Amino acid sequence: MSHVRPAHHDEKQQVARLWSDSGLGAIADDEWEAISTGPCARIYVAENEGSIVGAAVTAFDGWRAYIYHVAVAQDHRGEGIAQQLMSEGERILRARGANRVYLLVNENNTAGIALSASMGYEPEGDLAFVKEVAPVLVVARS
Repeated sequence: MSHVRPAHHDEKQQVARLWSDSGLGAIADDEWEAISTGPCARIYVAENEGSIVGAAVTAFDGWRAYIYHVAVAQDHRGEGIAQQLMSEGERILRARGANRVYLLVNENNTAGIALSASMGYEPEGDLAFVKEVAPVLVVARS
């Protein structure tokens, strides 16, 4: 059984690799900073025998609560880790005052949609729209 805890700021590479391996894309340094130390969002990780085997983001701005970027390492899928992350995220968001939790799942992510349904979430009919309002800077590291 894994243990869910807040991610440490210096665990960015491990979480980023997990998200990338799960098809969730890369995370920029400023995004990591916002979700690892900002006032509204937090990253939680599932740890098993000292290794990060899952991760999820919870966010609550005082009005709307979200869980997103739920990912589990390939060799630990089917062990209930995603459900554990989701349940812990819900508990944390309730404790912060949330009454309703929204999930962000890509429409092509069949595993994410199945997870959402298994946890009792239902589609609401809203569409999410996104627009980049600032240029994305890619910094090459040597």
